[in-house]
Amino acid sequence: MTSFSQRNVSTCLSGKGSFAYGIYLGALPVISSNSLAVKILYPIFWGLMTLSTFGNDLAPTSNGIEVIFSIINVLSGLMLFTLLIGNIQVFLHAVLARKRKMQLRFRDMEWWMRRRQLPSRLRQRVRKYERERWAAVTGDEEMEMIKDLPEGLRRDIKRYLCLELVKQVPLFHGMDDLILDNICDRLRPLVFSSGEKVIREGDPVQRMVFILQGKLRSTQPLTKGVVATCMLGAGNFLGDELLSWCLRRPFVDRLPASSATFECVEAAQAFCLDAPDLRFITEHFRYKFANEKLRRTARYYSSNWRTWAAVNIQLAWRRYRARASTDLAAMAAPPLAGGPDDGDRRLRHYAAMFMSLRPHDHLE
Repeated sequence: MTSFSQRNVSTCLSGKGSFAYGIYLGALPVISSNSLAVKILYPIFWGLMTLSTFGNDLAPTSNGIEVIFSIINVLSGLMLFTLLIGNIQVFLHAVLARKRKMQLRFRDMEWWMRRRQLPSRLRQRVRKYERERWAAVTGDEEMEMIKDLPEGLRRDIKRYLCLELVKQVPLFHGMDDLILDNICDRLRPLVFSSGEKVIREGDPVQRMVFILQGKLRSTQPLTKGVVATCMLGAGNFLGDELLSWCLRRPFVDRLPASSATFECVEAAQAFCLDAPDLRFITEHFRYKFANEKLRRTARYYSSNWRTWAAVNIQLAWRRYRARASTDLAAMAAPPLAGGPDDGDRRLRHYAAMFMSLRPHDHLE
């Protein structure tokens, strides 16, 4: 048995001896160290350094296996570097192409507005809408990209994209998969910029809009100087007159008029069902839309029913306070103009007028 002294071992592991370690020279610090951190971290460092430098630090001997291992290291580093450069190039190309597309659209819009001599106020509104729309859709018109695909494939894609959004709308809770598939296939995404009017009072309701993000304000004039206001957020919808129109019997071709004005308070994202699409769904699945649960849900989330209910609740509360008052004679007497009871009298008068405008949903 051959024995080695501690001095000989140190000399051997120092790499200064006569033995040719080749590419394994970097393993000597790991062998000679008793630290667990060095034994774990140093091999990781050696592998990263070798791959990132394409094996420039490797000095193999004439051993065949050692040479093959060095070649594999060099080719692996080169392949990883090529993949990294390729992915960076694809990413930059996509970002620059999207930015270029946005710049071209904005330039064409500016040229058109100058040619048509639009006032500065309208130009600012157009620019604001384009910026918010571009930020919402990131420049990709998804529906335009899939419109030419086969019907079955397009339906599956739209179901994947829209099903979770549709399920967020309380009106569609508990509906069959077949109905949800038909709804998803006919949805259109919408983007509203803050300050824009979505629909005005008296305009024909051409679509039913379901809010996903943002806030809208509904204003409904009751009579001179009295306006009912309601805020709509995620999960609410507008255009419930269209649902009533679709379920009405006998059917009337004329679109219903909006009973309120809806204005976007902050940038909002939504999806909509156009009148023909909503009529198709309600005609083919009328059994699902003519039930008590859906009628209650539609009334609860309808801005028209909420406004009507709020006015009647306020009227009932004022009446209760008046009946609880002991001064019945003073209440029966005509109040002075501008007196404390004048507001109660006017509120009861306006509410009584508004009760005649009770919403009709034709869901009974």
